[in-house]
Amino acid sequence: MSEPDPKIQAKLRKLERELSSQSARVSPDASPVQERPISNRFAIPFYFLAIAWGQQIIDQIAFAGRWNLPIIPRHMIGVPGIIFSAFSHADFAHLIANSIPFIIFSWLILIQSFRDYWITLLVGWLGGGFCCWLLGPQPVHGLSGVVYTLFGYLLWIGWQERRIIPLVISVFVLVNYGGFIWGVLPQDPRVAWWGHLIGFMLGIGTAYFLGKNQPKDLANQ
Repeated sequence: MSEPDPKIQAKLRKLERELSSQSARVSPDASPVQERPISNRFAIPFYFLAIAWGQQIIDQIAFAGRWNLPIIPRHMIGVPGIIFSAFSHADFAHLIANSIPFIIFSWLILIQSFRDYWITLLVGWLGGGFCCWLLGPQPVHGLSGVVYTLFGYLLWIGWQERRIIPLVISVFVLVNYGGFIWGVLPQDPRVAWWGHLIGFMLGIGTAYFLGKNQPKDLANQ
């Protein structure tokens, strides 16, 4: 058997060094956050909900449902509600109604991007809370504003990125959860529809921004 060509061996060694250097390099698009296994990602929404359920259990047992943490618009006393109102609910029925879509929508985003999920969650939670404090007509609390932020993101991101998986997920959400859109309209006086509308618009805006600024290698897939 003839000896391998020295030029080929040199090229192979060079290629091996390049691959090794690329795998060791840490970049924004290959951060440890994005490499988190899918199975671990699915537990994340439950951590957030654990706070809400813990608050509700304590509220019902110790305070008979009177320990509410609402956003009180344009009053300093309502500023803490920007952070805490998402974990406060009127009763268990209210909490359950928000928990189920929160888990489903969270999973659908986490399938696509761990980073985008946290950005969207924070925008809906803190950004939505601030907007409700600034613009809302009356006190409000609950996780539904965050749910609508996730909903708005999921509806828009597929059309924004025009990639197969996000597009399929957007169509899935539209077909199966399109009825949520009616929640942004004033129908039931007991429902803070303006919080839903704010969350929904923030979700669309977040999807537009993230889709427009996605890495080029993903945009070309």
